[in-house]
Amino acid sequence: MPLSENRRPALPSFSPDVLAMASRDNPAILTIAHRGFWKATAENSIASIEAAIAAGVDMVEIDTQSTADGHLVVIHDTTLDRTTTGTGVIADLPFDVVRRARLKAGAGGADAEATLEPVPTLEDILEAARGRIAVNIDTKFEHDLPAVMETVLRLGIASQVLVKTDIDIDATSFPLLEADWFGRIPHMPMFRVRKDRFAEDLRRIAPLRAPMIEVKFDALEDVAAARDELVRQNIRVWINTLDVSHCLDYNDSWALIDPQAVWTRLREAGVGAIQTDEIEAFRAWTLRNDGDAA
Repeated sequence: MPLSENRRPALPSFSPDVLAMASRDNPAILTIAHRGFWKATAENSIASIEAAIAAGVDMVEIDTQSTADGHLVVIHDTTLDRTTTGTGVIADLPFDVVRRARLKAGAGGADAEATLEPVPTLEDILEAARGRIAVNIDTKFEHDLPAVMETVLRLGIASQVLVKTDIDIDATSFPLLEADWFGRIPHMPMFRVRKDRFAEDLRRIAPLRAPMIEVKFDALEDVAAARDELVRQNIRVWINTLDVSHCLDYNDSWALIDPQAVWTRLREAGVGAIQTDEIEAFRAWTLRNDGDAA
C-alpha cells in the first residue's frame, strides 16, 4: 500500500548536499548548530564540528574573517580575547600570532579552560566537514566575501556550503546577481519579515533563487501567511532560536521549558530549519516529533 504524502520516508537529514537538504521535498526539519556544537567543546573549533557530526546535526554555522595578512580564520569576535588565550584585534594581527592562540572551552571568557586547539582556518573547517556535514558560513566583514567564495570554489566543496548575506529588501536590483560566484555556491538571503508583506517580499527576491532564507519576525502569523509563496519558490525558512535573536519569546531558554511552545509552533508555521545552541534538547525534540517540517 503506497505511503501517503505526509508519511513518506524522510530524506537522509545528514546529507551534506545543501540544495537537497533545503528543498521542501525533504520533510525533515534541519538542525543547525550555532558555531558548531560548542557546549561540549569550544565554539568555532574542529572539535565542535566533530561533536556536531556525532550528534546527527545537519549543518554547522561558523564565522570567518581575515587576519592582517589575509588568512581566513574561523572565529566570531573581532578580537581574540573572549574565545582564546590570545589578545588583540584579529584584523590587526598576522596569522602566525592568531594561530599561536589556543581556543577556550565552551563560550570562552576569563575563567574558561584553555584547550589544545588553535584557531582554525576556513580551509581547516571545510576539510573537516567535507562529505560529512553541511556548513553555513557567516562572513563577518563584507570585504572578505570574495576570498571566502574563492576558497569554497577552490576546494570544490560548494555543494555542501551555504553562504549567507544581508539584503536590502527594498532594493530595485541585487548586486550579488553579478558576482562571479552567484549560482555556483548556494546563497541564503537574510532580512526581517514585514507585517502583511512577507509574500510580497518573497516575490521581490525571486531573482535570487534562494533555497533557504534566514528571517526575523515580529509576528509568527506573518511567516505562516506566506506559505503558498514559499512553496511556489521552493524556499525553506530558517529561524534562529538563539537567546540573542529576539524573535519574541521563540528562544532556546523558553524551548528548554516548553519545546512545544517554541520549536513545535515554529514548525507548524512553516519553519524548516532552526539554528540553536541547545543541540541535545533540539535533537531529542526532533526525534519525538518526526514528520513534515513545512
